[in-house]
Amino acid sequence: MISTEGPRKQQQPVILGDSNVASNAGGANVRILFAPGITGTYSLLWLRDNCQCPRCVHPENRQKLHSSADVSGSASAKSIAIIDGSAASAPAAGPVLRIEWAAGSLRHDQSGHVTEVPLLWLVQTTRHPSTHPALADSSEVGAGQSSAPIIWDAAMVGRAPGLSQPYAEFMETESGLWAVVQQLHRFGLCFLRGVPTEDKAVEKVARRFGCIRETFYGTSWDVKSVPQARNIAYTALDLGLHMDLLYFEAPPGLQFLHSLKNSVTGGESIFMDSFRAVQILRSQHPQDYEILKRVPVTFHYQNDGHSMRFRRPTISDDDPTDGLKVYYSPPFQGPLEIEDPNDVGPFYSAFQRFADILESPGLVYRTRLEPGDCAVFLNRRVLHGRAEFDPASGERHFKGTYVDIDDFKDRFNVLSAKAV
Repeated sequence: MISTEGPRKQQQPVILGDSNVASNAGGANVRILFAPGITGTYSLLWLRDNCQCPRCVHPENRQKLHSSADVSGSASAKSIAIIDGSAASAPAAGPVLRIEWAAGSLRHDQSGHVTEVPLLWLVQTTRHPSTHPALADSSEVGAGQSSAPIIWDAAMVGRAPGLSQPYAEFMETESGLWAVVQQLHRFGLCFLRGVPTEDKAVEKVARRFGCIRETFYGTSWDVKSVPQARNIAYTALDLGLHMDLLYFEAPPGLQFLHSLKNSVTGGESIFMDSFRAVQILRSQHPQDYEILKRVPVTFHYQNDGHSMRFRRPTISDDDPTDGLKVYYSPPFQGPLEIEDPNDVGPFYSAFQRFADILESPGLVYRTRLEPGDCAVFLNRRVLHGRAEFDPASGERHFKGTYVDIDDFKDRFNVLSAKAV
């Protein structure tokens, strides 16, 4: 995590190398020393392609004005320097990388060009490296540079200071919204307290993040025990840890469960960080980890006039945007479609071991959602479930809805930039 403790004496970033440019098979690179032991290497081709000047990015709509295919493979720099942001053509906070290009850096444009990009922009855009002490001055990097996701067990998340947030501040202030967004970014789980127990209140909560993800369940849906339930969630049965809608190509990223009534015996809500389970499996049982990455599981929904199906592995750790993803929903698993019969035994063994880890008591956070509580969680990270309850002992009525992960990321990116 980048420090936000206040200004401190820092070394001015410098260009490395006698000639400022070192060649490799992919073209010329610029290596920048941000601080002792911390360097960043940036391709000249990439830097030319991603120039942010008004000739390259429209100043009003922020859309790129050339294609990556327009960058000349022989693009070269006449000079490279790090200058003070106050001396840049568009003044910026902190040091700026300035590159004067030789003619023809774009194939359709034979004129010269100058690129000036703040080093902070390089750090934020390329995430390379994730922490730059040289840029950690609190005047430049604030709370927006939040840490990577925090992997948690039950005790750790229970102690998280941001786990519970007041509804009024969340709805009425940007700082309240940012506090919830940060908590979700770090832990994937947050509880809003004091939400009005109105039928559609959960939709108002969801719209603070973006557009509601409407499905065949509607814009929002009731979670209560009903006869002839079309979903196991609409029963009083124990509902084990799972994720929702994995039979969709793009399962919802953010899920909301709002307690309207809860006077039954039982029905405790449970949550678990699947990233922690993956961490344990990879460390202790690497062969099982590999088989769950390789063998896809079929998820399906065949009910109520719908027929949906999607195959995906239990664990995916190579997503170019999000890295780790977990897909786990036993109630909605269809028949396995494994091409190689020799994979069947190892898969079942690995899946059983993963399930045992997921259900470890020390990893599962248990709580009772009282009327007015709303659980908000990342559906592709945090597993959720519910203990069995006695429907004759009282009433239990929750309301749920979804928001796509893109809307959550949009909120996080915008608020994060404001916090910088």
